[in-house]
Amino acid sequence: MTCPWALVVVHWIDAFDSDNGWIELENYKPEICNVISVGYLLPECLVNYITITGSYFPDELPNIKTVGMVTHIPTKMVERVVVLDQPNFTLNKGVNNEKVQNL
Repeated sequence: MTCPWALVVVHWIDAFDSDNGWIELENYKPEICNVISVGYLLPECLVNYITITGSYFPDELPNIKTVGMVTHIPTKMVERVVVLDQPNFTLNKGVNNEKVQNL
């Protein structure tokens, strides 16, 4: 079982501001704020944005209705998008789930 949406890594440049308070311009050195976000691509969610979600309920497959940790990234801020291989999994419907071993 897999999610119907692409699993992606998005490299984007975030907006940023200076430290609070007065800043002497001769000492001010702004630095670009690179960000890497990973999630499932929600297609056609918001115009001019790439929208990803970090969580969903697999019990709702194939018609997912609930998601969590949604991030909207302005497309003009996106440097690169890489599609990842999706994990294939089987849902455990048992009552006594065993603890996941350390990876």
